[in-house]
Amino acid sequence: MKKKVIAFDLEGPISPMDHAMEVMGIVPEGEKVFAVLSRYDDLLTIEGRAGYEPGDTLVLILPFLLHHRIKPEDLIEVSKRAGLVKGSKELITQLKKLRWEVYIISTSYCQHAVNIGERLGVEKSHIFCTDLTRISLDKLIDRETETLIKETEKYILSNLYSDRLDSGEKDASIKPYLDRFFWYELKSTSLGSIMNEIKVMGGTKKREALKEIAEINGLSLSEIGAVGDSITDFPMLKAVNEAGGLAIVFNGNEFSLPYGTVSVASTDLRDIRLPIDKWVENGREGVKQTISDLRLQTPDARLKDEGPYYHWLEGLSKEEMDEILKLHKKFRKRVRGEVTAKLG
Repeated sequence: MKKKVIAFDLEGPISPMDHAMEVMGIVPEGEKVFAVLSRYDDLLTIEGRAGYEPGDTLVLILPFLLHHRIKPEDLIEVSKRAGLVKGSKELITQLKKLRWEVYIISTSYCQHAVNIGERLGVEKSHIFCTDLTRISLDKLIDRETETLIKETEKYILSNLYSDRLDSGEKDASIKPYLDRFFWYELKSTSLGSIMNEIKVMGGTKKREALKEIAEINGLSLSEIGAVGDSITDFPMLKAVNEAGGLAIVFNGNEFSLPYGTVSVASTDLRDIRLPIDKWVENGREGVKQTISDLRLQTPDARLKDEGPYYHWLEGLSKEEMDEILKLHKKFRKRVRGEVTAKLG
């Protein structure tokens, strides 16, 4: 009997917290700085900057964490405040009882990913995350670098932040200013080499982690399930979907929905059991048929406010995808909160 394997993104499907944003929240007005850096991360990803991955925000925030003397213990303390998406613990417990191998592939720092994994009963060996152990977060930086970071932070708050960053109104200012800061000014400081040492578990690294998981379990990607919701997940979702596996987008955004097999908009993660179970029983066609039958029997307008709403994503028109995106944005805000939902 072949193994049953599924990999979850952590932030979004499992926990509503954006850990990096909350860590930046320790810093005065840090959440505003983080919002600008997250938008910059989206712009670099869309641009396709060589060597840059979705989720490298975790590298971008490092100078500000070091400047404000944030330590590993702070990362853990913030993680302890994280909630879980409704039904996530129950779902993972159910899957493990059914002999699924459950993995977490998270862009977040390992202090957070391992903590949440422990709460869910996911062993450390089944968690892929961003490792900071190679650097010292309490490493001192020289006065010149301190001044550069301090001035940059002040400029970000005064000139680049807006509560409507997702509209793109500040993009033309954000991009050139932060390009100069990160890729020229900061690169020549003592922090330049330190930042290069960090390998963020995002974008294509999530896809590579999934391939490693498949190999460990003697499977191909066509036999793997993956669950994601954001820009850091699309390479993983795309790889699984194109291979013929099951890529589930849970309360996704515009960066993830186009790459999934099926989407689920809901306040309860247990609602992904339907496509998972049908996939095991009858493959992708079984999932597609079930969703088609369900939508004929229960029109969207009659569904409960908590969901679930199911959609088969392949072969949709732009208009159909836009309508699904509107729905997912609503649930994304409900589950993750207004601020976090706007992040890529």
